Amino acid sequence: MHLSTGFTSSLIIVAALALSSCDQSTPTYPGATAAEDKSAVAPVADSAVPVAISDANISNDVKTALLRDEELKNFDITVVSTKGDVLLTGVLNSQSQINQAILITEGVVGVKAVHDELSIN
Repeated sequence: MHLSTGFTSSLIIVAALALSSCDQSTPTYPGATAAEDKSAVAPVADSAVPVAISDANISNDVKTALLRDEELKNFDITVVSTKGDVLLTGVLNSQSQINQAILITEGVVGVKAVHDELSIN
């Protein structure tokens, strides 16, 4: 059987496109991160479908992000989320650490507001 060059080229292009769309290393749902990306702050994908994130997930993601910060990881910061409003309580050593904790919390997906009840030792 003899195939034309144009048909063969088209077949190769279609096969390449099909294989490239099979890459499952990065999830595609809104707010997803790649399996190897362990950061708590996930980018929000462009989507017309709103994504509901539970308060338990938000609290956990904030705690994880705070623990990953070298300056804040040794402090006991309590995180409580209610409908995306996050309350931070605890004692830190400086105002710059408080500012850093607030900044990190604001960067977590699902956080709508941050209420700071952190104090300085």
